[in-house]
This record gives sequence, C-alpha cells and structure tokens, in this order.
Amino acid sequence: MQLQFLKPFRLVLFLFTALVLTNCSGGDDNDSPSNENKTRELKTEVFSLISLHSEIVAGSEAVYKWTIVKVPSENYSLPNTDGKEILFASAEAGIYELKVTVTENGKVQEENIKITVGVAVKELKSFISKVYEFKPAPGQFVNDLPVANDGDTAERILTRANNYLAKKNGDLISLGAFGGYVVFGFDHSIVNLKGKRDFRVLGNAFWADANPNPDATMRGGSSEAGVIMVSYDKNKNGLPDDEWYEIEGAGHKMEKTVKNYEITYFRPDPNKIPVPGGGTGTVLFTDMEYIYWKDNQGKDGYLAQNNAYNHSLEYWPKWLKDQASITFKGTRLPDNAVDESGNGSYFVQYAFLYGYADNAPNNDNDSAIDIDWAIDSKGNKVNLPAIDFVKVYNGLNQQAGWLGETSTEIMGANDLHLLGENIPTR
Repeated sequence: MQLQFLKPFRLVLFLFTALVLTNCSGGDDNDSPSNENKTRELKTEVFSLISLHSEIVAGSEAVYKWTIVKVPSENYSLPNTDGKEILFASAEAGIYELKVTVTENGKVQEENIKITVGVAVKELKSFISKVYEFKPAPGQFVNDLPVANDGDTAERILTRANNYLAKKNGDLISLGAFGGYVVFGFDHSIVNLKGKRDFRVLGNAFWADANPNPDATMRGGSSEAGVIMVSYDKNKNGLPDDEWYEIEGAGHKMEKTVKNYEITYFRPDPNKIPVPGGGTGTVLFTDMEYIYWKDNQGKDGYLAQNNAYNHSLEYWPKWLKDQASITFKGTRLPDNAVDESGNGSYFVQYAFLYGYADNAPNNDNDSAIDIDWAIDSKGNKVNLPAIDFVKVYNGLNQQAGWLGETSTEIMGANDLHLLGENIPTR
C-alpha cells in the first residue's frame, strides 16, 4: 500500500518542481534574452574593414540594432547600425565593445561582441599604392604627363602612370579634357571618421591671391576641378570592381551642373588642313578645329590646338591611334574660367567651395575630402565605413582661351588619418 501510494506522489512532486524551476529560471523571453551574457571576441587591424554579423538565430522579419558599449577613442567608423551584418573599421588600436539587439515577434535577444584592434602587421603607406586604370581624354598634356612615345601600348602607359603616382612625392599626370580619368588604390582602407575629412587628392591648383579671403564664395586662381568617386572592396578580391559612389562637392548643387553628361571625341585626320586662329602674345592657335566633339545635350565643338607651354602638338593619346573615337560619361560641372581682361589675355579659373581634386591648393583645407559626402547613382547619401579605391575624372568641358582646354592634373593622394591630419568637415 505504501509503495503504491509513493509512486504517483513522486511523479506529482517532480512535475511541480519542474514547473517552479521553469518559472523562476527564465521568466518572460521579452525580459530575459537568452544570449544576454554571451560575448564573442574578434580581432582585426587598424585601417582594415571587418564585417560584423549576429549569430543569433532569428527569422527574416527580425530587426537588428547595433550599439556601441565601450570604445577607447572616437577614431572608428560604424556608419550603419541596422541590419544583421554591418561593417566596422578603426584608425586607432584598442578594444571596442559592441552589442547587437535582435527583436522578433516581441522576443528580444542580445549578443555582445568584443573587437580587439591591433596595430598593422606591415607598415602602411599614406599614399597611393597602385594605379589600376588610366584613360585620359584628348588634351594638350596627355602625351607629356606622363610621357608617351610613338608605339607605346596602353599597358606601358599604365606602368608609367604607376611610376608617376604610386610614391610618396608623385609627379603630375594630366587627365585631358572632360571625362578623362584615373583609378588608383591604397594598401589599406581609408576609414571614414565622423566629423573629419578623410583623404586628399593632390593636384597643382593655386590661388591668384597669395592671401585669399577665406570667407569668399568664389576663390580665384587655377582650379581645374576633377570629380572624385570612391569604392570599398566589398567582395574582398583586391580589385576596384565593386559599386562606385560619387563625392558630392559644392558644384554638384549648382543650377548649371549637368548630371549624366556624355561626350564623344573623334580622332583628328592627320592629313586635315589646320584652321589657324589668333592668339595672345606668343601663343597661337595652330588649329581652331583640331579635335571634334559632340555631347548628349545636342551640342558640339572643337578642342583647339595651341603652341603654349612648349607641349606636344598631338592631343590624341598616342597609344590609342587606332581608336576612331572615345566616349566619356559623368557629372559636368559649370564653367569656371572667366576672362577677367575682356580681351582673352587673362583667365581666372574660380574654385568650387569644396569636394574636388585639383580645385584648391594641396595645403588648403578645402582640398581635403570627407567620405560622408558620397552619394549613389540616384543622388542619395550613402554611409560608407571606409574606402579602398578612388577614381578621379575631369568634370569640366571648357576652353579657356589661350590656356586651352580645362584639364585636371593630379600628382598623388593621401590618407589624412595615417598622416595625423585632423581637418574638420563642413
């Protein structure tokens, strides 16, 4: 009798105890996340993009929110705080602690991530490490900067462009008329630090006035603005084949700016009879109708040939002699060269306020670029944690009298954070 009674009693007691323990240990899932005390540890290096993803198991409708718990400095980038996977980069070593909160159908789970950012294993270069592509438009300096000889191939010119740019103190290369471009990269990611400008493309712009008014809306001198595009190595293959984003400078917002501009240049017939024209002083127009062009705005014209600066009289790239035409696309900025003399003898090329290459002197803050100015192809702001590649193309289609076509020149680029320059953004 006693054994038969104890058997069901023990079963009831076990069920009761299990019920009590369940209610006391977990409580409501909304209040006690199952991953609350879990900390995942990761390691990376300074100036290196790292992909962060949550390991919490959740459905497609789950909402992810990332927050910073503890950082050793503000020199990090975490532009996107929503999504299962985000990107993180830091310009300073230390331990960074983050938390991701996952909410799904009223259920809340949390995961902690500790990132140890160490110093770089190899010495990083603040300057360009490699030129991937060089395709200038026709222009008076394209066969001089860099030097091009008859019989040169595109591969040989690209090697020469690398020799000019991929070093600490670079030499000038010319992008020619509108659309001519160069693509280069760095041996590390340039981190997008909040509130700071991140990199600078070096050119040969200068102010006409040695002490210009810093509050002036237009500053005069020699500005041949190159539009800048940026990209990060999303697929991690070390090549600039991911999506490009354009840096939106001040000129992008001006009324006369033309988006999706397209221009085609036609190789000149070497046997054509030149059409000479007047000039200024010793500068003569040897052919006013040298290289014909037409655009997608219903306009056409010529690149005039002159004998200024003792440059090559061949404007068409020598390594493209078998190519009948070249087409370029991009954002065309408003004309900025003004004949201040009224007789064609003195042109001033006014700078845009910010956001371009070869637009302001290299030692001027307005030649520095903030990655936060990047926009997508539809003009929407994008949040990039860092960049690996830069493309610069000439954004102007203008003849400035005896000066010839407005052509962007560059001589390198620098990571401002690696150099220790702390330039605030606008």
